Amino acid sequence: MEEEEDITSDLFTAVGEQIKVLRIRAGLTQRELGRLVGYTESQISSIERGVRVPQPDFLEKADKLLNAGGLLLAVKKSIEKAQAKARVRHPGWYRNYAWLEA
Repeated sequence: MEEEEDITSDLFTAVGEQIKVLRIRAGLTQRELGRLVGYTESQISSIERGVRVPQPDFLEKADKLLNAGGLLLAVKKSIEKAQAKARVRHPGWYRNYAWLEA
């Protein structure tokens, strides 16, 4: 299970890195991109670092604004699946504790 969590985290980080590269290539600052998509500079920073999960509407807007050619749209379903898995999983410490109690 922890491996799945790592893969999910890696996915969010990789997508964030792609967004950063696309933003820089477009000549935009985090603040400018944020203004265009309705996010704060801090939220854009969090997405680029993989700390915040990019929502589907953000991916759609960013793909168009950053001329990503569908790159960000292509990961939309993977992100939605990863988010769904993350919501139903208990933290690792709890799973280990529950296993000991069983």
